[in-house]
Amino acid sequence: VAEKEDVCLVYPSVPTAMKLLTVPVTLFALGLVGTSARKPSGQQQLSAALGAGFEATGIAQIETSLINLAREKSTPDSSTLESIAIIQQYINAMKADVLERASDTQAGLNQSWHNLVNCRLNLTDASSNLSILNATHRDCSDAESTMGSQYLNCLNTCETECSSSQAVCDQYCTVNIPDMPSPSPSPGPGTCHFADTVKGDDEVGTYKEWDSNLIYERWAHYFNGLYSDWTAKRNSCRNQVTTMQNCYQHCASTHGTFYATKKQECTDHQYDLEAAACHENSAVCQAYQGCFGSLTETYQADVDSARASQASWYSEYRGIQRVVCLLGAFNASVVSGADLTAALNTCQSTVFDPCAEERSLCLDIYPSPQMESCNGTYSNNTLRPGSSAWIEAFYTGMPNMTTWEACGASCCASGGPEPPTPSPLPSTNCSLCTNESF
Repeated sequence: VAEKEDVCLVYPSVPTAMKLLTVPVTLFALGLVGTSARKPSGQQQLSAALGAGFEATGIAQIETSLINLAREKSTPDSSTLESIAIIQQYINAMKADVLERASDTQAGLNQSWHNLVNCRLNLTDASSNLSILNATHRDCSDAESTMGSQYLNCLNTCETECSSSQAVCDQYCTVNIPDMPSPSPSPGPGTCHFADTVKGDDEVGTYKEWDSNLIYERWAHYFNGLYSDWTAKRNSCRNQVTTMQNCYQHCASTHGTFYATKKQECTDHQYDLEAAACHENSAVCQAYQGCFGSLTETYQADVDSARASQASWYSEYRGIQRVVCLLGAFNASVVSGADLTAALNTCQSTVFDPCAEERSLCLDIYPSPQMESCNGTYSNNTLRPGSSAWIEAFYTGMPNMTTWEACGASCCASGGPEPPTPSPLPSTNCSLCTNESF
């Protein structure tokens, strides 16, 4: 349906249109289209209304025909019920068409608005206004400060856990691996010889003769216990090493990488600010103003056209809702014997709200953005980038965990203040004992 000559035409899809075109033919096959010259009955009026086409006037005719049909037949007969079933299909197709038009209109409006908001002043160009660039640098520094604090908190948490891990590993690192010496000479049948004194369940001297190797077995069991205890402590330490590695890797991947990226982004914004003070060129400003003005006019025209389209389909959909209500009244009178006349009166008096049923029928119209200030660049030589006056004007009161970098523009003043040294971050690893390489 064409709302205006300068509006994109939107037609129903082929399947929808074909469904609508087949409705009058189906009614004729059912014998519901009248050919008599006498005054048409409500049934014939209904058939004529269905043949009126895919327009809001067709909906109004269907509504009127249904009301007249109800007056002629207090109880709907089989032919009426067949017509109602066909009307329901027709109405469903019309609803789908209205929703499709609303969706297409919203999509076009969104694209027009998207084009407008993406027409922005090129803040990296030398012609940009210093106040805009300064605000951009400050906003970036605020975000950098937030990310830095999150990264610091994460590292502090790992540092606290590192102390606990160190206590576990200390139990392992201070114990050498148990090394059971071989007895010399090797025990023979019925005897057990030891070169040195060892301790187990019994005190064993430098030489004793036994009828069996019982003492040797106890001695080996003792060393096996030492080794098992050492192995358990080693595994506990290894688990702590893995835990700490995971902790610091989480900090790096979740906070550290984003913090470093944001820090570099803010440094770039600082360099944009300083470069803008070294040059003056209004070409970018003029290009931006032309772009913004043209797209603003286009968007406003699209908004006006969309509002007109919305008013049209809003009225059309209300008619659809009334017909649906009438069809429901007919159905209720057949199924439950409800009062058809009262139900029809209710349908006629009800003010339907299309948006309550289909939210997409109410357009989302976004406000036009304000044009950015673009008055050329600041050319006061007393605020030369890198000078004390410049530092005081633009870099005073930097947020926590941020700082300004050394001037990076072509016209930087020499002999200016040096950037402060940022506070070091906590260690990004946990130095546990190094008995062996994990």
